[in-house]
Amino acid sequence: LLTSGWILPDIFVQDIPVERFQLGPAVPEKPVWNIALSSCTARKARRKTKKYSIPGRIKPFEYGRLERDIWKELVNLKKRKLLVPGDEVSVRILDLTGGRLLASISADKKRMAASLIKPFVMLAVYEQVHRGKLKRNKRLERLLRRMIVVSNNWATNRLLRILGRGDLKKGLRVVNVVIRKYRFYHTKMVEMIPPGGKTYKNYTTARDLSRFFYLLYHKRLVSQYYSELMMKKFLDVRTSRVRTYIIRKDGSPVADKTGFVCGLNGDAGIVFQSKAIPGGRDYIFVLMIENKNKPHSRRWRCHKTRVLRRLSNKIYLAFKVHAIKQRGVKVVSL
Repeated sequence: LLTSGWILPDIFVQDIPVERFQLGPAVPEKPVWNIALSSCTARKARRKTKKYSIPGRIKPFEYGRLERDIWKELVNLKKRKLLVPGDEVSVRILDLTGGRLLASISADKKRMAASLIKPFVMLAVYEQVHRGKLKRNKRLERLLRRMIVVSNNWATNRLLRILGRGDLKKGLRVVNVVIRKYRFYHTKMVEMIPPGGKTYKNYTTARDLSRFFYLLYHKRLVSQYYSELMMKKFLDVRTSRVRTYIIRKDGSPVADKTGFVCGLNGDAGIVFQSKAIPGGRDYIFVLMIENKNKPHSRRWRCHKTRVLRRLSNKIYLAFKVHAIKQRGVKVVSL
């Protein structure tokens, strides 16, 4: 009963310090608050060093030897059966801050474009608007947003008809004229996107995609105003193979577009690492995996997505470690 403070009259305890009042034998004081303080301090330290830490379970690529390390990783992925016979990989990594081309693997090889052709359709639409041949309104913006942000195929075909004044073939011709104007020589839109998204005739290359995002980054597509409109839509894309947990945790914005069809899985865009990491670098990435046998299995798609995410993590951490070392800060492995 004495342990219940509400039963004990105040006259018995008013002169006894609360810290020293105890029943039974003396017990050495446990610095419980020290444990809480140390855990709190650790959390603050982790928060403070988050920008300078990398996950311990992932071995990043080396910034100065990125292409060599990517080749080694591809060999390793083939041994682990995540890349099967027939899988061909195109990679292009460009450091926008330093102006260096760090990796270029099969960058000129023509690949099925799938939804990666849609950025060029948006470019053609804004080019026609800028020249006064189309009127920009809410309906047009809604279609563009649906095409890029949620990768809606119906919106893409509708925009092609708008470009051709109702004629689909003329719309395709307008897109290809704009593609040639900006010197994307290895990209062509041959067909509209059929029901189910099974488009195999449109093609592009990793070099053309990297050049598209390079011009977009420097606001040289159509005009500065329309480049900013396009960038905003890419930043809002909902599905991304490259925007992994590590990148989202750091808070680095990603402006990209994915593409998938039976036989191709890819992603291309820009990672704005400088917005989240002190001394970080913005870079362009293009990752494409193509298999001419057009495997229809869900397992193939899942494995290729895993490969893209794994490569994305290691490339991102290569830039992050390089930025940390440039600032003279010790890299912390968590």
